[in-house]
Amino acid sequence: MKRYETTFIVNPQADDATIDKQVTAVLDLIKSNGGEIIRENRMGTRKLAYPVAGLAQGFYASVIFESEAGVLPQLERMYQLEEPYVRYLTIVYDGPTEPQEFHDDRDFRDRDRDDRGGRDFRGRRRDRDDDGDDDRDRGRRRSRRDNEDEDGE
Repeated sequence: MKRYETTFIVNPQADDATIDKQVTAVLDLIKSNGGEIIRENRMGTRKLAYPVAGLAQGFYASVIFESEAGVLPQLERMYQLEEPYVRYLTIVYDGPTEPQEFHDDRDFRDRDRDDRGGRDFRGRRRDRDDDGDDDRDRGRRRSRRDNEDEDGE
């Protein structure tokens, strides 16, 4: 038996009982074909990256399960025939089965912003090179006379 992860989006315009019924139908299909549910994650209603079938939001759910490969065509057929399933994806899963702790790193990004170039903490532009000049002459075209003056002719 292999370990798989299926993630699907259900139309959120239905009531909660219908959404729960659709998620339960996926779980029941896996169990009825000899599969074992490792982890189920109902992520809830989220905004879609782009409109799908005229919808701007969808109810996301993800299931990690162990099963024989024979359940995959049945699962895909159910996703295609049932109308509430907007999108789906099933892959072979090789990651950890325990829920991972979520780290919101927005505060780290803001705190370390001056390390990425750009402006320092006082709002001034920093030099991006270490040769000591301020690079104001970058991009200025030199005339033939300027070149002759430097060569000492």
